[in-house]
Amino acid sequence: MTTDLFLQLEQKVEYAVDTIELLRLQIEELEEENLALKAEHEKWRSDLTSLINRLDQVDAQEPKHNHDYESEDQSLEEDTFVSA
Repeated sequence: MTTDLFLQLEQKVEYAVDTIELLRLQIEELEEENLALKAEHEKWRSDLTSLINRLDQVDAQEPKHNHDYESEDQSLEEDTFVSA
């Protein structure tokens, strides 16, 4: 009877050890994946920051006479409509 109990206990301990090893491997894989995702996230952040800075530079260089262009476009549309 005691031998059977020891065998059952041994099986449960072996199962627990196997489960722990499996979980450790999964943790290692997830840590590696996490590092890769963090690096990818940082690259995206850097690229987006660079893009925003470029857009800001273009916006700063753009002439401030936008409303003049809009009124010219509107009069051209009106002329086209009248002549048609």
